[in-house]
Amino acid sequence: MDKEEFRKELDFEEKKKEVIRFLASKENATMVLATSYKERVLARNVLVASNGLDLYFFTWKHSRKCMQIEKNPKVALCKDRVQIEGVAEILGSLLDERVKKYTDIMRDKFPEAIKLWERRPGMVIVRVRPTVVVTGGSVDEPIHLDFLDLNSQRAYSERWAHY
Repeated sequence: MDKEEFRKELDFEEKKKEVIRFLASKENATMVLATSYKERVLARNVLVASNGLDLYFFTWKHSRKCMQIEKNPKVALCKDRVQIEGVAEILGSLLDERVKKYTDIMRDKFPEAIKLWERRPGMVIVRVRPTVVVTGGSVDEPIHLDFLDLNSQRAYSERWAHY
């Protein structure tokens, strides 16, 4: 088999729009977040809101996820057949005027949750900037995964497995 059977270039802007639509959907409001530091990897569900490709969630600043993000900002999120690798940044308190626009992004999607948690001490908002988004894994033969590489501004489909 030649290389072209394994990889096909895709339209970057179209793939990006597809991912943005997925992230904006209320059906995808909960994602699994994985963080790691040294030999410890943790995964848990978080409520996620998006603005374009940027993702936001809130948590307690003394949580294990924040402690791990401070030591290693590389994170991963997933939902169904979408996997996201990115870099996380703790932006500040939900009540901090400097992060109000990000808190408002969360408030638009989760008004009840923000109302419940924003006045609790130590609640922070975290932004994840994706570097790679992988989608696919359907039952088609052969199975292909679509990659949206935000660092290189490329999108491509790559053969993953053949059964």
